[in-house]
Amino acid sequence: MTRKALAPVLLLVTVTLATFGLSTWHPFSPDTAPAAEAEGDVARGETVFSVNCSGCHGTDASGGVGPALVGTRLTATEVASIVAEGRGVMPAGLVQGQDAADVAAYVASL
Repeated sequence: MTRKALAPVLLLVTVTLATFGLSTWHPFSPDTAPAAEAEGDVARGETVFSVNCSGCHGTDASGGVGPALVGTRLTATEVASIVAEGRGVMPAGLVQGQDAADVAAYVASL
């Protein structure tokens, strides 16, 4: 094989190996355990829900554009995870911090 013909093959191998190496490298992975989950306040969560979530899930959480949340039997931890990561067309992190914990407690109470 000539040098000219070998160059694209070497480039392909180099790019492939670099892509694989970068895909398995996680430079921003946390070294410490995640912080304990904050306790949510159901009453405050209802207020945060009405401001941030009711537009899609309905004022009484019975559904609308988004799914119904009444009777889902989701735990506060599951709701907090969905709020943080998003699901379907719901974007991640619509509410954060204590507001997210409060909404999670409210939805879990439905």
